[in-house]
Amino acid sequence: MFDQFLDFMLGRWFWIPAIFFFGIFLIYLGKRRLRFEAQPDPRYDLIPDEDVKKFWRWMSEYNICLSKFHIYFFGPLMIAFAIINGIMLFVLNKQVPDDLMSREQIGLFGYLIIFSFGISEGAALGNSLYGGGSNVSNNKSAIIDIYKCINFHSKKELEWIKKNLKPPIGSPKNFYKREIEVLKRINYIPCCWTIGRSLWFITWSVFFIYFTILLYLCNS
Repeated sequence: MFDQFLDFMLGRWFWIPAIFFFGIFLIYLGKRRLRFEAQPDPRYDLIPDEDVKKFWRWMSEYNICLSKFHIYFFGPLMIAFAIINGIMLFVLNKQVPDDLMSREQIGLFGYLIIFSFGISEGAALGNSLYGGGSNVSNNKSAIIDIYKCINFHSKKELEWIKKNLKPPIGSPKNFYKREIEVLKRINYIPCCWTIGRSLWFITWSVFFIYFTILLYLCNS
């Protein structure tokens, strides 16, 4: 039973429709993000530190660019990939040979995908308390949660915060210092997200195009 399920998951009847509908989902998700970013967020005015506000604005711009990329390029690319390969495999009855790509090529694509994913998802304001990855909404919520802990005082007021605010019961003495330290990640997150996401999308785009060309050439 499991072998049949595995064969189905790896077969053309699963991954071709899955890629097609995932492309549609990315376009829908991109439009939803654009609508979300078009609405003013009242939480922005609660932030007392200008550098954190600047990072918040950068995340909004990043979200808009990512959404447009999904809508106008990557989503349509996945749909086109599914349609073209679906026609070759289902209508023209072409076959995917076992040696379509070498192990080295597959390993290279896999390594780049995992490596780029780790760069972008590993850089976040999230930790065991907040979660996040490169999800803009989660990171914005993490910022607000951190400022809630310090009663929306500036992170520059650390000494005042340690003297006048009591850590939650069961928390270590350096609780507030640790929370404020998290905000220092805003210095490298933009670079990691930009490099990681760019490499991730480039790798997948090259893979889709390369796979389609190989499939056509091997059956011509």
